Amino acid sequence: MFETPQFVTGHFMPRKVFLPDREYGLALDALVKGCSDVLVVSSDGTRVLLGRRKVEPQPDWWFIGGRSRPGDTTIAAAQRNVHRELGLLLDESRYQVVANYSMVWSYRQQAPTEHGTADLSTIHTVYLTPQEEQDGVPALDPNEYHESQWWNIEEILSDPNDRFHPCLLSSLRSLQAKTAFQALEQATDTNNDDEILKRALHFVEAMKQAKSTESSVKVIFDETALKYVRQDTASDEQDEKKMN
Repeated sequence: MFETPQFVTGHFMPRKVFLPDREYGLALDALVKGCSDVLVVSSDGTRVLLGRRKVEPQPDWWFIGGRSRPGDTTIAAAQRNVHRELGLLLDESRYQVVANYSMVWSYRQQAPTEHGTADLSTIHTVYLTPQEEQDGVPALDPNEYHESQWWNIEEILSDPNDRFHPCLLSSLRSLQAKTAFQALEQATDTNNDDEILKRALHFVEAMKQAKSTESSVKVIFDETALKYVRQDTASDEQDEKKMN
């Protein structure tokens, strides 16, 4: 739970290979790529740093992260991606796995863009220290991002306007479940039965909130309303407009 262990069989040697655009596009058509994304969290655990991307496949508020390479542990890839995106070289021991997701996108940055792409992404968390927060994070690559912003986690989860992608919401609920589990682990060291029971009940409730009730959640992004709409709901609304 809350981990993505790696098992290496034999003596694997990673190869440095560059794929031209055409070959990379064909690879995206045929393969599911691995990604390591990160929830960069404030030292007090109340806020998360998100980047508003300007490129496909997710030109909106999203994790910090990107692709992993063959042979990477998910944490090694997460560390490299944060270093590349934010200029912060943080020790691998500070990264922890929160959740794993399958993601399918209808568009991608590489031609032909309408072919889309599919990812298997491991979401991690890394907490900044107060000093790192005070120092601030460098601006994200302007070719890929409009901006970055600290968001209150509770405000994201309670947003009534469906402004944030459901995968992002799910990962934040998983983060809360992981935090509750860590609190339960700490309580077991106290031998205080009342505290252990309290933490156990909180953990079970957090897990219920984090558990997905569907094997596939299908949404579209309404660029006019700036919100995510379930595909079945969007189809119903389109049918209603046609009837009217």
